Amino acid sequence: MITLAAKRTYHHGNLRPALVAAALREIAHQGLDRFSLRGVARRAGVSPPAVYRHFEDKDDLLAAVAAECAERMAAAMAAAVASAPDEPLERFRATGIALVRFAVAHPEHFRAMTVAGLSERTPPEHLEAHLAWQAAERRAIAKAQDDGTITALPLDELLLAANALVVGLAHQIVAGNFGPVDDARATELAIAATRVIGVGLIPRTEELRDPRGGLRVKGKRPRRRAGSG
Repeated sequence: MITLAAKRTYHHGNLRPALVAAALREIAHQGLDRFSLRGVARRAGVSPPAVYRHFEDKDDLLAAVAAECAERMAAAMAAAVASAPDEPLERFRATGIALVRFAVAHPEHFRAMTVAGLSERTPPEHLEAHLAWQAAERRAIAKAQDDGTITALPLDELLLAANALVVGLAHQIVAGNFGPVDDARATELAIAATRVIGVGLIPRTEELRDPRGGLRVKGKRPRRRAGSG
């Protein structure tokens, strides 16, 4: 049964985005294994046949969901990089901060993006754009390593650690582990986390400055253990 509200939405041509939004909720609660068009229709308040007016099948709808997630994330990353200081480390941190803010602003999109299997359904044009962006970011970080502005750790290990940090933080926020979190608080948490990974944990022998946070880390020589030479 189609509700009056759903009929009105459909009449104005907004049922397709409503179905994508319902699909995001269905993925968040059911995962891909139990995802169904019937469940999407129920969440959207329409009959199952109404879904087929906009999508050929389940795969078609999932591709639309993946495309919307990719588009929104790409826009968030582009905006973050455009407003970041012209420093390699700050640009790198900006993408991590943007991911955490994205998760707070669009928790259902973030949950869907982290469900195994959805990214494989991203339409080719969106996937190619994402891979091109990733390649450009890798080149920028590699150049910064060559220039000595980012530490010369193996690039894959550096990216793994950074990604695990911000995705893990985003998951904890979305799960409610930090209580209510708005954009300002998300930004604060992301800056704190990325500042630590940006400065590093190894004791320094000279003062370092974190451009974004203004944090000054006074270097101290590592203490010698008792009995060491």
